[in-house]
Amino acid sequence: MDEECETKIDIFFEDDKGKMVPLRGSPYRSSFSGKSQANVNNLTGPAMGKYIANELEAIHAFLGDTSKGASTKEKNIQDVKTLISVKDSVDSVFNLNDEIVLRLDCLDESLRMFAEHQIAKDSQLKSIKKLFDEWTQLKKLAKDIRKEISPLINNENEKTVTMIKKFEEDLKVYTTELKKRDFYFYKTGVTDSKGKLGSVADELAVFDQKVTDYGYNA
Repeated sequence: MDEECETKIDIFFEDDKGKMVPLRGSPYRSSFSGKSQANVNNLTGPAMGKYIANELEAIHAFLGDTSKGASTKEKNIQDVKTLISVKDSVDSVFNLNDEIVLRLDCLDESLRMFAEHQIAKDSQLKSIKKLFDEWTQLKKLAKDIRKEISPLINNENEKTVTMIKKFEEDLKVYTTELKKRDFYFYKTGVTDSKGKLGSVADELAVFDQKVTDYGYNA
């Protein structure tokens, strides 16, 4: 590259049906900087070593945090917010499956290359194996917990739908009644109307909180 820039790299291959499809992980991104040392372009250079160390730490943290979040041990899953928190962690395992598998595979291949050049650390080789095992365990946990909480989730969904319908009805009644209040009429005057409007703000805050709660539960 003649100038400093960031690039997007699309890589395609021809599948068994003769169709050009993106390579797993594509598009890739790279950057070019005049401040970088020449050895960062080396596949066994410091940039790759930093990538390996950072990815091992990041994936380890994700697996640990998600395992804790998805577990129902010592949690009151009858509490709707706790239940939703568990569900979010479980869903992330399924939603991020392809991404995590790709990252683990890239790490594994990178460490294999380092091992071939006899520069891989034993601790990192052990770590990548452990991460694959932990990922397998987490997927099993997520599958079991999803089955455990599904009845509760369905029940909460039904309750929330009912509460939202009631909320809509209450809001319609409130809007109608609001138009009958003194401040709605000219004869009340500016001063008295402003005073009476203060209570309306508090009432609307209650409705706003319900909208927030129902949106979170939904």
